[in-house]
Amino acid sequence: MNITKSGPRSVLFQVLILLLVIAVLLLMQKQTLYDLYIGGDDSRMGLMLNGIVVVVFLLGLTRIVIVLLSYAREQEMLLRLAKNVKKKSQYPLAGLAEKSLAAKRYQQIRWIYDHNAPINQAALASSLNASESSRFTLIRFVHNILILIGVFGTVVSLSVALVGASGLLDSPAESMQRMGLIISSMSTALSTTITAIVCFIIYAYFFLRLNDVKIHLLSSIEDVTSLYILPRMTHNEETMVRDVAKLTTALRQAAERMGEVETRFIAAGEGLQATVGLMQQQVSRIDTDMGQMKELLREGFRLPHEMTRNNVAVSTEKEPNHYE
Repeated sequence: MNITKSGPRSVLFQVLILLLVIAVLLLMQKQTLYDLYIGGDDSRMGLMLNGIVVVVFLLGLTRIVIVLLSYAREQEMLLRLAKNVKKKSQYPLAGLAEKSLAAKRYQQIRWIYDHNAPINQAALASSLNASESSRFTLIRFVHNILILIGVFGTVVSLSVALVGASGLLDSPAESMQRMGLIISSMSTALSTTITAIVCFIIYAYFFLRLNDVKIHLLSSIEDVTSLYILPRMTHNEETMVRDVAKLTTALRQAAERMGEVETRFIAAGEGLQATVGLMQQQVSRIDTDMGQMKELLREGFRLPHEMTRNNVAVSTEKEPNHYE
């Protein structure tokens, strides 16, 4: 998936470069253009017809620039949504405009998911494509009529030339004036055709580039939906089987860990039992040593056996009180 903002911005940069080139050419050929558009006897009609072509062209081009700017913002919002979802953010719509296409798509899928309804991505894509196509109404209208306006100007100019020619036949005295009108009308027809063709070529190029940007944006939205949004909100049979398999694997690993812990406890119990046995042996050995010490004391102090026993009994009775 390739989500970048270079597409709309590159087209906008091309529009700017084109306007600068046109301005330079107008300055370089200002005398020729003046003679072609303004120098004739019927300059008002030529200015009006060519002005209509230029105004319609600029109107459509302005709309294209506005849509390109909006698409640049939309791609920025989509890129931000993709980053938020990849980071598993608690608020995926943080930093997104509420009316952006990315935010609307996420909200639509979230609403469908909350109502436990199946998510039909194809229907969402068709709806988005239809809504975006409605934004191209003026742009397509200008694209369709721009060349027709040039044809209309040519027809009007030729009609004026024919009227002048008929007047030339009726009044030969005004032949020079009528001839100037005919030539000026023919020049207007030529200039209108040239203006319409040049404007149409430029407009058609940017219209196609705008369609490319639109297609790239819509495909990026569908990619983000398929790769990042739907896996978090879709629960069909395949995902359920996959989740059950993951759960089974996790349970098996937990059981293996519990077996290891149980083995460690058993080993620890055996070690504790061995330690208790050793302690019992030590206690028995201590008792034996104490008996031997008593015999040695009795023999050393020449004590009778009964006194030794009484002393031992008294000492054993006093020991619990001592520990209390």
